[in-house]
Amino acid sequence: MPHSRAPSRPPAPSRPVSRSQSRRAISRPRTSRNPSVASISYLPTGPSALIEPDGQIGEEAAELLHEFIHPHHHAEDTLIAEVEEGEEDEDDDDGAFEEAIEEWRRGLPWWKRPSPWWFILGTPFSSMAMSMTLAPRIQIYTELACDQYKPEYSNGTVGIVADTTSIFSEQPAREASVRAEWRILSDRPYELCVTDPDVQQAVSRLALTMITTMGILGCLTTGFWGSISDRYGRTRIMSLAVVGMLITDATFISTAKYSRVLPGGMWFLIVGPLVDGCLGSYSTIMAAIHAYVADTSEPAARARMFSLLIGLMFTGMSIGPTLGSVLINRTHNVLIVFYIATAVHIVYACLIWFVVPESLAPMQMQQARKLHEDALRTASVTKKKALFKRVFSFLEPLTLLLPASVGPPKGGNPLKKQRGDWSLFLLALANGCVLLLIGSITSNMQYMTLMFGWNSEQLGYWTSIVGAARAVHLTIVLPIITTLFRPKTPPIQLTTEPEEPLTGASSPPRSPSAARTGSPAPPPKSRHHSPVFDLNLARLSLALDIVSYALMALAHTGVFFTACSVLGAFGSGFGPSMSSVATALYTRNGGKELGKLFGALSVVQIVCSQVIGPFLYGMTFMRTVKTFPQAVFMLSVGSLTLALVFLMFIRLPKPAQQDVEGPSGGAAEPAHTHPDREDTLVDERTPLIVIQEADDDEGRGRKADVKPSTVISA
Repeated sequence: MPHSRAPSRPPAPSRPVSRSQSRRAISRPRTSRNPSVASISYLPTGPSALIEPDGQIGEEAAELLHEFIHPHHHAEDTLIAEVEEGEEDEDDDDGAFEEAIEEWRRGLPWWKRPSPWWFILGTPFSSMAMSMTLAPRIQIYTELACDQYKPEYSNGTVGIVADTTSIFSEQPAREASVRAEWRILSDRPYELCVTDPDVQQAVSRLALTMITTMGILGCLTTGFWGSISDRYGRTRIMSLAVVGMLITDATFISTAKYSRVLPGGMWFLIVGPLVDGCLGSYSTIMAAIHAYVADTSEPAARARMFSLLIGLMFTGMSIGPTLGSVLINRTHNVLIVFYIATAVHIVYACLIWFVVPESLAPMQMQQARKLHEDALRTASVTKKKALFKRVFSFLEPLTLLLPASVGPPKGGNPLKKQRGDWSLFLLALANGCVLLLIGSITSNMQYMTLMFGWNSEQLGYWTSIVGAARAVHLTIVLPIITTLFRPKTPPIQLTTEPEEPLTGASSPPRSPSAARTGSPAPPPKSRHHSPVFDLNLARLSLALDIVSYALMALAHTGVFFTACSVLGAFGSGFGPSMSSVATALYTRNGGKELGKLFGALSVVQIVCSQVIGPFLYGMTFMRTVKTFPQAVFMLSVGSLTLALVFLMFIRLPKPAQQDVEGPSGGAAEPAHTHPDREDTLVDERTPLIVIQEADDDEGRGRKADVKPSTVISA
């Protein structure tokens, strides 16, 4: 760790120092302007994580969404980042390299200059096109399965109209299902096909195969394509990934219209996920976009750019399902939404191929290639081992979540093993159990189709209602709850003794030298939250989800089912709380690189939500659709209950007396061993000053309430 620098001059002794000013004494680890894909924030990588009641997003995404609604939420942090970025840039080589990159960008014409706005402006349209096709896919799958397995029910081409009951119908589920008059364009009845368990079983098998294929291939290839983007450019990788997306669209539309003449019938749909998964799928596109935004934005403005990106993505995915339902209602053609989505994807691909400039400078890609070649030369493994390691390298970050040995040995005997800390491992297991629910969306939509007779129009309305409820909870309700019930921030005391550091009432002492090193401390926002409060909030959110899914299994009308779904949307506080607790567990046990932590959590997210979850729920619905279709909700209740049990066994470690190492990398320095150091911001004759709730006062536009107490003479 680098040694801290002494300030050029001591601060004025008699000047009161507010909380926001004192924060500048604690520096953050310097961030690179051009991080790799691995360093991108823990953001949602799929539509289900944004608009479904089962989807969970992390603390970073929730904060960015809140910043999108309240634009100046992080204004102070941005200012601090700007100041510290200039103060801590001491490496001359890095400075010259950054200057060369800036010179390259300044030499480009404005239309070839990389900027985050190239993708931010198009985000709502692409997310809208994707989300409007979620519900109609189930209807197309149902028709294809009916054509192939129950040809006596139908005869004609795909493209149906529906006289269905409203989403708010009070009719019992089975009655609503029977009265829904589904028919193809030739007016032949379709109600038998929709409610046939054999057809639903075939639909579940098809959806399971497609989702699992894309999920497994995406896990195996996303990391590879991400590393390639560092060496050969972001836009090149995105150009390949959008090819897979277009092939999937073309395969879907051609199968929907000509399934009877294509080889395999409805199973020809598998061609799309196979190609798309090999080219990285949607997760590679999102990772490349996040890297592009990070490459082209200043560190101080990066949080605002990401908040715009995720906010507009959330907006598009909330509007898309309703827009798709309206279009289907007006045109009486389910395929209209797929035509529109394909047109948007074609425009998107053309922009990436011919318009959007590359974000990485040639010298950056050359440097990444050189580092990669050096790593290959130094690797002392055989070709087979190297291939095996490369294929399964995405699982490597999971080792960070394994139980760690902390604390003294049991009984104080040095011959015994150290005590193991299982809390982070249990938290990862709980997170995985919750993320499994993302894989249930297809089964849940099939259940709604089977039990309530809903078509894609009603499913689209339901999706938008639940998505809007999640947005309200994450941007309004959850911040209010956090503000009202979080523990109050302890006051800062500026003492009269020069050897005593500036600390809160209950915080451990901290030396400036330790503070100016690469501090592993959580981001400033974590000082406003207690890990205990976040852990209890996560437990409460899971309890609310358990109640919601239990009631959904018992619902017999569409309106009651929708109300229960909205209740479950208000349990989405688990994601942000889980991320905060994970940060506290990691840093309090000596962890320093939060990027590795969230990288490991993102692996858990991908494996559970894209591979294990869809397979588990697909198999469950396929086996129980004829006898007990509510089993998918019982499975969700069981998974959430197991996650809650894991959370109950988590114990937060107590803060260490010194949470960072000294400059020498050895033991932490005692609090009062260097009275000659500049450990305070006041003179020895400065009176005791207590600043209470300065953040709250400043947030309301007032100055901090500074209350001097009795002057203690030295």
